[in-house]
Amino acid sequence: MAVFEGPEKKLEIILFSAQDGLRENRQDRWRAVAAASGAEIISHISSSSLDAYLLSESSLFVWPDRILMITCGQTVLLRALPKILSIVGRQNVAMVFYERKNLMFPADQPADFEADVAMLTANFPGKSYRLGPANADHVHLFFSSHAGIEPTPDATLQVLMSDLSPDTARRFFAGNGTAERIVARTGLDTLYGRMQIDSHLFTPAGFSANGIRDQRYFTVHVTPQKDGSYTSFETNVIEADYTRVVSRVLDIFAPERFTLVLTSSMDPSCRPLHRTLEDSLGGYEPMEKSYHEFNCGYAVTFFNCGKTAAGDAAS
Repeated sequence: MAVFEGPEKKLEIILFSAQDGLRENRQDRWRAVAAASGAEIISHISSSSLDAYLLSESSLFVWPDRILMITCGQTVLLRALPKILSIVGRQNVAMVFYERKNLMFPADQPADFEADVAMLTANFPGKSYRLGPANADHVHLFFSSHAGIEPTPDATLQVLMSDLSPDTARRFFAGNGTAERIVARTGLDTLYGRMQIDSHLFTPAGFSANGIRDQRYFTVHVTPQKDGSYTSFETNVIEADYTRVVSRVLDIFAPERFTLVLTSSMDPSCRPLHRTLEDSLGGYEPMEKSYHEFNCGYAVTFFNCGKTAAGDAAS
């Protein structure tokens, strides 16, 4: 089986204010956005505040005041940026975040992070950073923001997992039931109550799911192949203590190692969230830990974690 690049590229565009009709798919414009990156829309669900598209390579989310697009494989996510700007208007963009985890097969990629930053800065002046060591798991981050922007309470949790156990990976190959059965069997439908879930099982392997309720979402993408097994979990559900959800996600996917990233506005209600993370690691130990405050009004906590001897014994 050919290798597949599971780690994603991620683009979030936050507008100064909500735009009437932004969520509408007039003239199939969101399909054109996905196609520009090299992906296709597979399915679509909606809540009162949010549209969620499952892509052939990850997901696209559209709110009235922001867009979040995540792609993996050999897609070039930023080729979708001109299409997005033609919809929202460059002058209406308040903040841009772009993130890219270190890749497993970088030589197979059409573009690297430096090329991505060059494309971004042609439209938005900004700063780029690396979270984590250059020779281990790390995350590249770029942001651009207008001076004086006051972010509203906002937080995104990511659990980026590598080296899944063989028993876990086996669940996500075609022939092991439907996508809906996998959701129920793994317990993804119990992570958050009353979320509408859209899922897809790829052939010969791979799995994606989006869950939404009102303006909140979670998304999961699984690359189970032996060479480069990887899973990402992400949510914007804000919790006073993330221990439950992180522990539950780690129980479901049982990775050998993972990267934990919490990005939040520095609103007084969000600052304390960063202090809850170290208690959520269970049978893993932190190998790297850092906390950064950026002048765009957001802060990031970063962990690299690996299984402890006790965690290995329990698995």
